[in-house]
Amino acid sequence: MEDLEEKLKKKLIEDRQREHYQKEQWIDDLWVEEKAYLLAFADQPYPVFKETAIKFNKYNEFLLDGYLVHVPKAKNHVHLRCLKEWNCFKVISHEGGILLEDYRPYMKKRRFLPWNDILKGWLEKPRSIHYSRYFSYLPGRISEYLSVPSIELRSELRRSRVNNLLSLLVQHDIKKINDDFYDLTLQEDQEDASHPYEVNWTEYDALQPSGKEEKAHE
Repeated sequence: MEDLEEKLKKKLIEDRQREHYQKEQWIDDLWVEEKAYLLAFADQPYPVFKETAIKFNKYNEFLLDGYLVHVPKAKNHVHLRCLKEWNCFKVISHEGGILLEDYRPYMKKRRFLPWNDILKGWLEKPRSIHYSRYFSYLPGRISEYLSVPSIELRSELRRSRVNNLLSLLVQHDIKKINDDFYDLTLQEDQEDASHPYEVNWTEYDALQPSGKEEKAHE
């Protein structure tokens, strides 16, 4: 929309360089005269939005612009409403709290992922991590970190590692944690780092294409 606005502005300025079909004067000159009678815009922007009630499915999803949008723990609230502006939206609780704020799907912007809420959900159900819709969005090292091969230790170890990630999210985003994984995560988890079921990071990194950045998500 921003690009369209700039192109339209340029076209309209160019279009003023011609004679008016009825007044036989240059449109640009008429515009200069007319500007003296125009009212100024308001100092504060006028909020234009539409607010509607939301119906969620059993997966805590609601339909927006033809896309399913997931709101973590939406079922914990009795009434939720969606406040839609032309380019963004907010999911608001009955008490006025904002549960989710993001661009509308048709904006094709990078979507914000609420990793703190997602990890808290995984902390309650560590066995569901691999089945989560968000697991595939994890950066490479963190994905391997949460992939515990031992069935006997899986739940306990995953819960411990999720806790470590939650503590790191207080000061760092998910991309920073992945980029500085050795300095951050393994320092938080020294005891786990020496565990016989720990990931072999040397072998893992050797398999990664050289010169290619790992996928990162906000």
